[in-house]
Order: sequence, then C-alpha cells, then structure tokens
Amino acid sequence: MKHYHVNFNKKSRLTRAPEITIAPASQLLAMDPKQLKFRISAALQIQNDYFPCFDWTFPPPVAQKARGSIAAEKLFRHPSAVPGLYSLYMHTPFCASLCKFCYYPVIPGKRADEMETYVRYLVREMALYAEQCGGRECESLYLGGGTPTFLDNHLLEMLFDGIRRHFRFTPDAEITIESAPGTLGRDKVALLKQLGVNRLSYGIQTLDTALLADLNRNYSVESAVEELENAVSEIGNVNIDTMYGFEGESDDALIKTLARFISIGVPCVSIYSLDGQRCNTDRVRYEPGQDTLFDKKVAIFRNARTYLAQQGFEPVLQNIFLKPGVASYKHQLRRWENLPLLALGMSSTGYAPRMLYQNHISIKNYYANIDAGVLPIMESEELSAELELAREVVSQLRFTHVDMRHIQEKYGVDIGVVYKDLIQALTELGYLELQHGFMRLTDKATPFNNVIPMLFSPDSFKSSLFGLPEEFRQNFPLPYVLTNAGATQSAAITLAAA
Repeated sequence: MKHYHVNFNKKSRLTRAPEITIAPASQLLAMDPKQLKFRISAALQIQNDYFPCFDWTFPPPVAQKARGSIAAEKLFRHPSAVPGLYSLYMHTPFCASLCKFCYYPVIPGKRADEMETYVRYLVREMALYAEQCGGRECESLYLGGGTPTFLDNHLLEMLFDGIRRHFRFTPDAEITIESAPGTLGRDKVALLKQLGVNRLSYGIQTLDTALLADLNRNYSVESAVEELENAVSEIGNVNIDTMYGFEGESDDALIKTLARFISIGVPCVSIYSLDGQRCNTDRVRYEPGQDTLFDKKVAIFRNARTYLAQQGFEPVLQNIFLKPGVASYKHQLRRWENLPLLALGMSSTGYAPRMLYQNHISIKNYYANIDAGVLPIMESEELSAELELAREVVSQLRFTHVDMRHIQEKYGVDIGVVYKDLIQALTELGYLELQHGFMRLTDKATPFNNVIPMLFSPDSFKSSLFGLPEEFRQNFPLPYVLTNAGATQSAAITLAAA
C-alpha cells in the first residue's frame, strides 16, 4: 500500500497544501436528517490527532494559499468583526537549547549579535504596520518563541521601546511574555514588571528530573521553582505549561506536578499531551497511525481536569485552567472571536479581517522582505464571509463553547437553524449539549474534539475538499471525516454583503 507523504515532513506535519481543483458539488452527500448521525458515527471511526493538540486551526491546513507579501492596506481591506481593536503576537526564536518536543522555529544557543540584529528587524517590521493601526487600539500583546526572556535586558528594553512607539494600547491591555527556567532571575522579573508585562507564561513541563533529561531540558528543578515563586510574588498573573504522556509515567505524575505548582500559588496552568500520534508511516487506508498511549492520555487529562476543578480552577480553553479574578488569558480567548491579530517576527501567524497569513519561516527571507520595505509575509489565505463566521463557531466549539445568541447578534445568522439537524444528531450521539443558549462538547466527545467541531464547516467548504487528491482525503483524517459525513447544513447561511 502506498502511503501519502508528499505534503508532510518527518513528523507528519503539513509542509505544503495540496492543490485543490474545481470539484462538482454533487460529490458531497446530500443532507439527510435520518441518516446524519449514522454517517457521523461511521466517519468518526477514524481516530484523529493526539489530545489536546498544540496547533489545531480552522480552516484546516488544506487550502491553497497565495504566496508572497501583501501590502498592509490590502491586508486590512475588509471590515473587522471586532471594530477598533486588535492584538499582537511577536515571535523571538532564540532559546538556550532545542527541546525534544518543540517544532517551532528556534535558534538555540547564546548569539548576542544575532539577537540584537533580530530585535532591530522586529522594530522595523512594527513600523510597516504603524499607519494601519493608527486609529485602533491593541488590547493584548503576546511575546512568544523560542524564549523571549532569553534576550538580554537591553534588548528587551529596545523591543518594548519599539512597541510603545508604534502601537497604542488599551488601559487594561494584557501583556504576556513566555519564559523558561534559567532565564528568569530576579533582575529580569523586575525589568519585565517595569516594562509593563502583567502576565507571564513559564514553560517548565515537568518536575521529574529524569523526564527533563529525555526532553533535552537541562535545568535544576529547585532553581526553577525558586524562579517561579519570585514571578508569582512579583507579577501574580503567571501561567505554567506542563506536559503528560511520557513513556513510563505514573498515572498520578501530572496530579503531583500540579499540586506542587498550586502550593506555590500559580493561578493558571496549561497542560499538553506529548505528540505521539502524528507519525503516519504505519498508517493503512482509513486508519491513521495510533498512539499506543492515547487512552491513557485521555484518562490522565480527565483526572487532571477534575483535580483542578476541586482546587477552584475553571477552564478558559480546553486545556487551560485558571483561578477567576486572579489570572487571565484574554489574548487567546479573543483570538477565537475573529479579533485581528498582527503577526510579527519570523514564522509567526496572524489574522487580518477575513485573511489568514504567515511570515517567512526563513530568517534570511524575513530580513530580505523588511530590507525591501514590505511586510515579510510568506503566504496568505483569504476567507469568504461565510468561512469567517465558521472560523468563530468551529474554533469556539473546539476550545470553549459557542454563545449562539452572540453569534446571531454579531453576524445575523441563527446557527441553531442553519445546523438544526447536525445539532440534533450530535446531541443524540451524546457528543454535544445545549444549555441556556450555549453549545459545548461533552466529555464523551473527548477523543474526537479535533474533528466534531469541523462538522460545522459550510457545506460549500466541504464540497471543495473533493478537489483534493483522493489519496490525501483518505489519509488526512479531517478531509476524510468532513467529506464522508456529507452535508450538515439544514438551511443556507445568509450574510450581509461584505
């Protein structure tokens, strides 16, 4: 059996989208309310993705994208679903070392000259957006990486000076920076607070020294805990990233890790599963490669969720839990409301109204575009007004919940009518619940949480997937589930012309 791998790298991550040709709409099975739940059940026999995943996105990465830069005024030519506001994401690729689990573009090792050059280019990129942002306010800034706190103090000062000169912030703006053990001394925390950072995310992963060595994370657990205690004391609004799903991990290892963090006073935790399913080299037709720890990972996550609820934590995203009134995560939550997100730095991804885009992954190309005075955009994808609505509904269902009344007020579309039969089918299957105008996935939907929300894609989008190569549709679970479940709309989506 030939395996489809042309569009994936060695970790089965999509590296280029296959070409979508024009396909006849008749290939999508017509809507049949009586058969819909049976079609969905059959399609969901495909186990999709690990749980929870890092890089889930909608629309899924299968559409043909336009290559090359785009002018800022063209990028923002559509009206925003959230007028007057935007958020910023800024990528810094430098890290002390390359972690085994990381797949983001990073540059390991201390490289003082390269770091300063990169920060100078970031500030130059800011200037390319400044005119378009003149009449708007930024409500959240997220500095990610890499490890931004790996930058020397004078470079952080240079970076924030550029940020303050080029962008105007709301009074209650959330300003987050990612950090890692060994980069967060007391002087660094004091500087971050002085620069306006009011939320910190600390990537500690685990407190098990043996597991750290296997991840290529070389730091002292006790020193890391000391850094964390100081950050909680000085900044307060601190998130920790932790992981589970290690080989040989005890069933209560994550609970013990979380208990230690909670005893320190950490008010927000993000928990991720190690990626063990994306390698598709053993995949056979209709069956993706299976993660042998999949069921155990789901059980670990459920136990952790129950434990955190007992400790007073509430979920704000599927795998992110915080103590209300103490911690926040405005940046990520607003991302699923179609708030514009400016992407700065190499490889970063952004969202302009009805436009997804990504900067160059190569630092050389990133610099070359800025030297030429153009945005360093590698590729972009324009969404229809219908897909923009779907992006909000699908993403919110995947990560949090859907406020159906808010969607109707915002877009003039009653999704309870448009997807009446789909909602009924998923409710009867036990995957969906409706309560007081809110729609959310049930615990039973856990193994399929990456796929079920996609069923709320417009039928026109599902139909376009038949333009993908057949082998791609059969081996990449998202297109398979979407096309084999057939049409899911009970009524047309009617939006005002945009």
